[in-house]
Amino acid sequence: MSKKQAWSVTLDEENHEVAYAFSRAKGRMTVTIDGEAFDMPCGLFGYKAARREPFRLGDYQAILAVEKNGRATLIVDGETVAEKQ
Repeated sequence: MSKKQAWSVTLDEENHEVAYAFSRAKGRMTVTIDGEAFDMPCGLFGYKAARREPFRLGDYQAILAVEKNGRATLIVDGETVAEKQ
């Protein structure tokens, strides 16, 4: 099972792109923030996928909240960001 999600956020007139890919079979999550990719291990078959990863988007606090099923939500400055369609 794999999941891919993406968000586009404009903060202080600057656009930020966030993408998330999760592969349960590989036990890996990849988060891409403004073109820079970060691989994060999540245990054998992704069983440790549930987590909250804080990071900065410009001057704003952001959190990627990942559920046990691998689905993610992007929260910026306390507000949930709509996923790109």
